[in-house]
Amino acid sequence: MSAVPTITLFVDPLTHHFERDALFDLARAPVSGDSILEPYVHLRHWLAERGVATHTADLLMRGEVGPSDVNVYVTMGMRTRYKRLARRGDVSLSAFFVPECPIADPLLFEQLYEVSGDFKRIYSFSDDAALRPFLRGPVSFRPFRYPYAFDDVHEEAWARSERGFLVMINGNKVPPLKTRELYTERLRAIAYFGARDEIDLYGIGWHGPSYRIGRTRMPGTVQMLQYRVDGLLDRLRPDPLLAAARRVWKGSVAVKADALSRYTFAICFENQILDGWVTEKIFDCLAAGTVPVYLGAPDIERWVAPECFVDMRRFSGYDELRAYLRDLSPAEIGAYREAGRAYFGSEQFRPFTKQAFAEIFGEILAEDAGVSL
Repeated sequence: MSAVPTITLFVDPLTHHFERDALFDLARAPVSGDSILEPYVHLRHWLAERGVATHTADLLMRGEVGPSDVNVYVTMGMRTRYKRLARRGDVSLSAFFVPECPIADPLLFEQLYEVSGDFKRIYSFSDDAALRPFLRGPVSFRPFRYPYAFDDVHEEAWARSERGFLVMINGNKVPPLKTRELYTERLRAIAYFGARDEIDLYGIGWHGPSYRIGRTRMPGTVQMLQYRVDGLLDRLRPDPLLAAARRVWKGSVAVKADALSRYTFAICFENQILDGWVTEKIFDCLAAGTVPVYLGAPDIERWVAPECFVDMRRFSGYDELRAYLRDLSPAEIGAYREAGRAYFGSEQFRPFTKQAFAEIFGEILAEDAGVSL
């Protein structure tokens, strides 16, 4: 009787901070209470129950975890290791998951055509048609949705009744590309409502110049020098929108759900207007019982029930939006909140669950390792 082959899934996280299996340790999450690593913890547990070990790929490279009979490699966006692994005959380059939208990491999208030649599958929130303008050549994408850590509302936060009017939680960042970006639109919203003393802003980095996000070929020392130059220019001639944001800035937050639950509405704008690109931002609001004012994915109603959120596209501008929000009755606000609660139990939400995320890996392993999970 032949022995059952051993199988290990090796995952490269988004950044090196989650190496040495920190990706699967909730205590290593950068923000306590938000449980952003929970989908990976769930994945590891789900696979372990089915006889598949899971580790971060750096342990394989350093020989700290021995190879199995079948070694399946997946990366959540890291691109520093896969070329070396591709030269090993005992490793399958099974999947590359695209972690950022094009304007946040244009270098990634420049490289995806080459990357797609090495991996069996490329996964993204958006499809081929939506991403084609940002690519150097054709890439076939398989769909996956952002895996949200929670399956229901945060009861204590959701039930809070004493709430302010409006909040925004975002860091002070600017993207390398401007194509359909919403970073600037967030600043306009802050300036409008801030002038009326109707919004509080939370997040990191608002005390200084905007942080330039995205991977770049520019050396780290040059990037640091650029940030210092930006800081000097900011002090000499402050951007009016940044100055408006600083006037309503309340600092960072320890637990996003707690901060959101202190407000009735939240400005909830994605980083970019892009079909299918729906992130945790709207779910964080719904879980806290805070009504999101949403702008982002043009096909948002395909993914989130329209009864859950206020669609910014319905309004000609902030005057009209403000009038609508101010005119909502307690019963109407309650209906938005209850719709958000119900959404978490719906089939529409299921693609965003950690279980749906784990099942994608089950499909990968079934195809590449020949096992049925």
